[in-house]
Amino acid sequence: MSLPLSRPWSLLCPSPLPAGPMQLLWFLGLLWMLKASPGATGTCDNGGTWEQGQCVCRQGFSGDRCQHQRKCQNGGTWDGLKCQCPSTFYGSDCEFAVEQVDVDSVEADVAMEVSVDQEFSSDLNDNTSQAYRDFNNTFWNQMQKIYADVQGFTFKGVEILSLRNGSIVVDYLVLLEMPFSPQLQSQYEKAKTALKDGLQNASQNADSCKDSQTLCFKPDSIKVNNYSRTELTPEAICRRAAPKGYEEFYFPLVEAARLRCVTKCTSGVDGAIDCHQGQCILETRGPACRCFSTDTHWFSGPRCEVAVHWKALVGGLAAGAALLLLLLLALGFRAVRSRGGGGQSRGRSWDQDGKWFEIWDEEVVGTFSNLGFEEDDRIEKDKNFNVDLENVDTTMKVHIKRPEMTLSSV
Repeated sequence: MSLPLSRPWSLLCPSPLPAGPMQLLWFLGLLWMLKASPGATGTCDNGGTWEQGQCVCRQGFSGDRCQHQRKCQNGGTWDGLKCQCPSTFYGSDCEFAVEQVDVDSVEADVAMEVSVDQEFSSDLNDNTSQAYRDFNNTFWNQMQKIYADVQGFTFKGVEILSLRNGSIVVDYLVLLEMPFSPQLQSQYEKAKTALKDGLQNASQNADSCKDSQTLCFKPDSIKVNNYSRTELTPEAICRRAAPKGYEEFYFPLVEAARLRCVTKCTSGVDGAIDCHQGQCILETRGPACRCFSTDTHWFSGPRCEVAVHWKALVGGLAAGAALLLLLLLALGFRAVRSRGGGGQSRGRSWDQDGKWFEIWDEEVVGTFSNLGFEEDDRIEKDKNFNVDLENVDTTMKVHIKRPEMTLSSV
């Protein structure tokens, strides 16, 4: 709606303006008209555009102003078009755990100890001090040079556990990545030997200690400890490789050059779940079947083994509803009838049942006759009953009004 430039409020604001509720209604109506005006525009967030009085949001956003961003689950990230999921999850929102994880390489660590021919300072007790950080960087770089070309594993770095006095005694972990094989444990033992031999060779090189940026290691101080924080059994490897929160549902399947961490949803595995007309998905409580439906059939059951035709389903539901309706009608009719009959029987009194028409029977002295009354749903007629005259108080005076005669002309 466009407004004239001269006296723009004369059309919209009458004078005097109605007070009270009418004023509020007028104001709300004005706001609605301005919003509906083709020239009015709204504000849209996150790249949304205003079209025909509302925000049209980019994919991944929602809300009247596109203020809500689509959230990816299980560590997924939104790239502007879709959720980028970790390798162990899939789905539009990364909501499903994968049914199988393939392991080609394994992370491992080796605990070692070595003494550096250098004076120990108290600053090295504080891992936030500049002296500690400088020593850590020098130690890391030198270890990388020593182990860069060693065969059988890939050097990933070192982690200093502690620095102790005695020159400088370093307790540390060597971080490795090893290819998986059924003989992984024996390969790990070989890697420990290679690490010790490589450090021994470097410590015996006298020229390496001439550089002030190079640490000199004492050859007789090199030790390989049995401590390791990474267990290398197939079961432990699968627990580490499995999606977080689903570890208990994965078990190892060892092959020649890889380890498969599989579940009951993995096809071809002994004991795998057959979902028939459905898909096996891994939930936090375990594997479960999600059944499909087609244009003609609906599938249900724990394993989606039951197929129901849509027409038969609709017909069965309609027949069941009709039968239930008839049953309710029958029960209602029976209840109404029972309430009507029982109410008369239970609430019966002498005045109700005893609508007596007492007639003197001249042939039977001291009796009265009843033309009819109800008893146990039966109508009894011509029943006589005796009056108990022994209990009549003969001394009681009865006052009877004298009858009067009135003459009338016919």
